[in-house]
Amino acid sequence: MIVRSLILAAGIATVAACGAQSSGSASGGGLYGTVRLSPASPVCQTGSSCSRPARHFKLLFSAGGRTVTATTNMKGHYRVQLGGGRYTVRAATTSTSPKHGLQPRTVRVPSSSFARRDFVYDSGIR
Repeated sequence: MIVRSLILAAGIATVAACGAQSSGSASGGGLYGTVRLSPASPVCQTGSSCSRPARHFKLLFSAGGRTVTATTNMKGHYRVQLGGGRYTVRAATTSTSPKHGLQPRTVRVPSSSFARRDFVYDSGIR
């Protein structure tokens, strides 16, 4: 009887572990890329870039009433795990003008892989 109970418990643990792995791989996709601030200053110098990496910049990805935040590193790079589908994206810092802000504002995320998506944030400084 004890042997049967142990075998049954081992079987349940194996099924539970496999179920957890398969649900994790189903959401094994997301996005990665860079965020650039452009223009980065009110006056651009000839021969130098008018944009720069957006450091410690927060991106908010929203779909189905759920929001996931990703923050860029010192080089403006981010990586975020998301389930597949269409997301609206906005910056945690908001611009007051509809002409300025984050572009693009919507993205499509693949179900089981990571895709590159770069963003540009127009702060409106001129």
